[in-house]
Amino acid sequence: MELSEVFYDKSGNIKTYVAKGLGLNFDDVNDCLALGIVYQNKIVGGVVYCDYQDKTSTWINIYTDDKHWCSQKTLKQIFGTGFEVLKCRRINALIDTRNKSSISLAKRCGFKKEGKMRQFRDNGQDVFVFGMLRNECKFINNSKKEK
Repeated sequence: MELSEVFYDKSGNIKTYVAKGLGLNFDDVNDCLALGIVYQNKIVGGVVYCDYQDKTSTWINIYTDDKHWCSQKTLKQIFGTGFEVLKCRRINALIDTRNKSSISLAKRCGFKKEGKMRQFRDNGQDVFVFGMLRNECKFINNSKKEK
């Protein structure tokens, strides 16, 4: 089975891809770090880390249009970037309350639902706030986890 590959976005194309796919404002992702996800030589997803606070937290935005993006290896790279490269102690995510598949995936990855923001999106959609602490992440080296 072929696995997806992850690369750092130096061109800005992945930021644009994720912003467009999620309906985000392009200005909100300009100063963000992005990863692209490739499967069979085609970009199938992107990850954007925004609002980075040094050694504290970052917000993660993931967009994909292909179910092949998600593998153990890909998740290790995504969470490794947030926890080991950026050295965050937590990663945050906002997920539309109607997006059942993303909510399910977030929970399976180890995110905890921490709250709800009513009418948060431009279209009035509610979102759930999810968070994962470094010591809750099963995708990074256990010996480096904070107690």
